[in-house]
Amino acid sequence: MQSALIVHSRHTKCYAKLISKKYRDVRFLEVSGQPTEKVLDIKNNKDIVIGIGGGSAIDTAKIISKNKRCIAIPTTAAGASMTPYATVWGKEKITVPTKRPILKMDYDITKDLPLRVLQSTTFDALSHAIESFWSKNATSQSKGYSKKAIHLINKYFKNKDIDILITAGNLAGQAIAIAKTNVVHAASYALTIKYGISHGAACGMLLPHFVQYMDFKGLPELFNLNLTEELVVFLKKRFIPQKIKNLDIKLITRITMGYKKINGGPKKLNRKKLEIILKKLKG
Repeated sequence: MQSALIVHSRHTKCYAKLISKKYRDVRFLEVSGQPTEKVLDIKNNKDIVIGIGGGSAIDTAKIISKNKRCIAIPTTAAGASMTPYATVWGKEKITVPTKRPILKMDYDITKDLPLRVLQSTTFDALSHAIESFWSKNATSQSKGYSKKAIHLINKYFKNKDIDILITAGNLAGQAIAIAKTNVVHAASYALTIKYGISHGAACGMLLPHFVQYMDFKGLPELFNLNLTEELVVFLKKRFIPQKIKNLDIKLITRITMGYKKINGGPKKLNRKKLEIILKKLKG
């Protein structure tokens, strides 16, 4: 039997204990938020690292495992199990190259997620799918993953089957592994860093406004809609944005423009155009 470090969230603690029986000399690590720079200093002497939960748990496992075997068991649609990198949050966002983990889907895990978490992970996956679909780096393969992900997310909106949502997130993760994220993610980083808004929630707040600005041909049809304005309304109805006190538009604009990926989408953005979009967050 192999020794194991099992990284889990509060919601997956019971499941972590259950699968620990398959390993010897098990160490548990519970994460309660997005990885910070402290994760980079965590030492691992186990044979295998297992991440059970959302993007935070899986990214933490990926970072800690380094060159050792890493298994990801996702319970959200973050798509972290499909990418060869992880994100660390602090005064700035740090992207850490990692090995892509081994994906294991377990449909027997009870995934009772709070509404805010469901919203966050759904719009994280949607942002991955949409940004990779309109990305300048898109390929026929990445677009195929994007289309399949959006199809499944539409299906999830109708039947609320979280396992379908997680599968969609994995497909969207495969899409961004090829095409990379761009404008929505670039702007979301500043909201997370400066206001402590979770990554998926930040994406959810921004996505409708960037969809409206990009007005990308062929995107509404993936949602069985005809016009971009219809898609904007569709997205806004499915996400309840949190309010930001004293939103500093110029600061968020300056930080966002510092990311090269800001212009990885179909339309370029300058400071003035970005400020106009960000002002919409004030309602």
